[in-house]
Amino acid sequence: MSSLRDRELGDTVDGTGLEELYRAHYTPLVRLAGLLVGDFSIGEELAQDAFARLVDARGVRDPSAYLRATVVNLSRSRIRRAVLARRHRGTIAVPTADPAAGPESVATELTVRDELARLPRRQREAVVLRYYAGMTDAEIADALGVSVGSVKTHLHRAMATLEQRMEALR
Repeated sequence: MSSLRDRELGDTVDGTGLEELYRAHYTPLVRLAGLLVGDFSIGEELAQDAFARLVDARGVRDPSAYLRATVVNLSRSRIRRAVLARRHRGTIAVPTADPAAGPESVATELTVRDELARLPRRQREAVVLRYYAGMTDAEIADALGVSVGSVKTHLHRAMATLEQRMEALR
């Protein structure tokens, strides 16, 4: 039996049930946030927060875009807080990799994460949204609140930097 809140939620997300949205978008949102902040457990928290905010949102026309933009914004906030905390503590968190994946893939994963983390914030966000989330230039621009031209510039610069750094490591 459907409660009044469930019917209201259906109206909030334009007739698409929250359960279907959750099934379709939760895992990709966790990965997106995890790649942006460098920690997949925090990515889970941010994805859950995005869904909680969707439940409270009114008049959302495109729940998928709303969720992606919310995860990107929550990730930025988390990164800002982490930077401030590091300044005060003077410690740097080291990302971990899945050891079950094998030694070569672990080394590669850590290297890519390290190099992504070294990129400027906008470049890192653009790369993750393009190559992980599979978003178009227009979708990335919308999620980041920048122009399509800026997205292309960020992607070009990021890829040139990553290519140069990865070649230097060989």
